[in-house]
Amino acid sequence: MDPAAERLAPLLSQLVNYERTRPDRRLWDLATMRALLARPGAPTPPRPAVQVGGSKGKGTTTAMLAALATAAGRRAGTYTSPHISTLLERIRIGDRDIRTEQLESLLQAILAAPAGERKPTFFEAMTLCAADWFAQQRVDLAVYEVGLGGRHDATSALPVDAGIVTMIELEHTDVLGDTIAQIAGEKAPVIRPGGTGFTGTTGEAFTVVHAHCVANGARLFALDRDFGLRAVRWSEAGASGRLWLQDGRELPFVLPGAAAFELPALALAAAAFVHLLPTAPLVLEPAPRPQLPCRFEVRAEADGEVLVLDGAHTEHSLRMVGSELQRRWPGRKAALLFGSATGKRWQQGLSALLGAVDSVVVTELVGTTGEDPAAIAAFLTAAGVRNEVVPDAATGLRLLRGRPGPRLVAGSFYLAGQVRALVDAEPSEPHR
Repeated sequence: MDPAAERLAPLLSQLVNYERTRPDRRLWDLATMRALLARPGAPTPPRPAVQVGGSKGKGTTTAMLAALATAAGRRAGTYTSPHISTLLERIRIGDRDIRTEQLESLLQAILAAPAGERKPTFFEAMTLCAADWFAQQRVDLAVYEVGLGGRHDATSALPVDAGIVTMIELEHTDVLGDTIAQIAGEKAPVIRPGGTGFTGTTGEAFTVVHAHCVANGARLFALDRDFGLRAVRWSEAGASGRLWLQDGRELPFVLPGAAAFELPALALAAAAFVHLLPTAPLVLEPAPRPQLPCRFEVRAEADGEVLVLDGAHTEHSLRMVGSELQRRWPGRKAALLFGSATGKRWQQGLSALLGAVDSVVVTELVGTTGEDPAAIAAFLTAAGVRNEVVPDAATGLRLLRGRPGPRLVAGSFYLAGQVRALVDAEPSEPHR
């Protein structure tokens, strides 16, 4: 149990939490956010600020951008979701989470304010708390990660100086649309009219994002067209090469311990950084590498194997996880512990990962509605993959540890976070 959530339960119980109930259609708009941002005495959200959206990579890009700001001696506030261990993780300045009593005070003020026709949702209230906290603390840069979509996301009510659309794939199709073009159309509005955008999208998604910018008088800088990475070299120490920027500079970079999926995030973050903080030094040798929980988080196991925790749940992200497994441990296949939240394209995601996996343990999720493990197991059986269903994550972890590694937990941040908590709670002596 999260002690912060337990203490704040009387306040949180007043908020509808769509992250947990997962409605199959949009039940929110920006009216409540706008009303609360305009409430008497509300602090003005800080500038410069940036909104980060996309199907995958937005959390890593957010963290990279904040890390570059910190390395330059600036104070960056980050608002992210979901959380892994505590809801305090969602609101950070530098490397410090907001404290429980600080969040409590902010929530009390927001819930006491008139909000129009309805009270804010959990995500709206947390978004407002982040903006208020960053304003009170006078951060040098505010970075807001989109929760879902973009056009109607609570973060889109906040004033920003740039928008980032990382990459786009089919996800949340019941809410955002069932084509790449529809989803891109929902996410592109994080680039505001007359503003500046950065994107790692390609193909049809890029066409939609580009058209949105043209129609709204926004400048768009694209990965591999206006900025990017060149001459990338890999070693046991990580990745190195040259970063070229939209202002014409080309700079050497070193990213220690890098995973391949982190390189586009570094390029996007660096391009946005020089736009948002043009007088700040860009530190790249080495570039700061934030240690994000459950983003290809590698834990050493007592028997010499490794346990990899990753919240990947989309086709592209799970394919990237499989590629990273094969790059780091060539010739070996992973044992997988898997669970999926309701509404995810888990069949496509699993199919993208199975080339790097030789056995799967399937379990239910805790904290959100999940897909039926029996249905996932039936899919795996039809695909010829050895699998077993277990009732909970603890049983799944024990079973996983009975198999050769590497060992992977993926499919949901809820599952990866639960296993992470189990591992952290273990005594220091070797498990059996």
